[in-house]
Amino acid sequence: MRRMLGLAVLLTGMLAAGSAYAQHIRIGSKVPAFTLKDSHGKTYRLSNFHESVLAIWYEGKNSKEQNRWLKKKIKRLFDKNIIPQKKFRSVGIANFQETAVPNFIIKAVIKSEARKTGAIILCDKTGAMMKKWGFRNGRSNIYLLDSHRRLRWRSSGPLSKRRGNQLVRFIMRLTHGK
Repeated sequence: MRRMLGLAVLLTGMLAAGSAYAQHIRIGSKVPAFTLKDSHGKTYRLSNFHESVLAIWYEGKNSKEQNRWLKKKIKRLFDKNIIPQKKFRSVGIANFQETAVPNFIIKAVIKSEARKTGAIILCDKTGAMMKKWGFRNGRSNIYLLDSHRRLRWRSSGPLSKRRGNQLVRFIMRLTHGK
């Protein structure tokens, strides 16, 4: 009986620690800082991004297609300066934990994608960012931060057209100060 009670206490503690470990950042909360490298080894910190609105796309090999339509739409609006270029930045973070593909292959794919799109794509090789920010593995995670680096919007998984368009309108509101 004593052994069963000890096991129950241990399991309860593990479950509590696990849920606290992977909790999401609350809407309105300041996000934790990060330091990550891109595929060329250049170091980036959250503080490097001075734009008033920052979209973080956390994706892996199996989830990068989930919201590609939305990335293209936002890029078109950004390129036409409908979303002001001085007030918005979109940054990709590659989840190396989502696949068993060797890191050197993932880095080569990221370099190619960054070259094609001009995007900044950072590398989360250890999954530390996923754990720290509460991103979900196997899903396209989108976090939208304001100028104070507070979380204003988040999603995990493929977005419907309606929900994606809500995000675009919210970006427009934040970048235009309305």
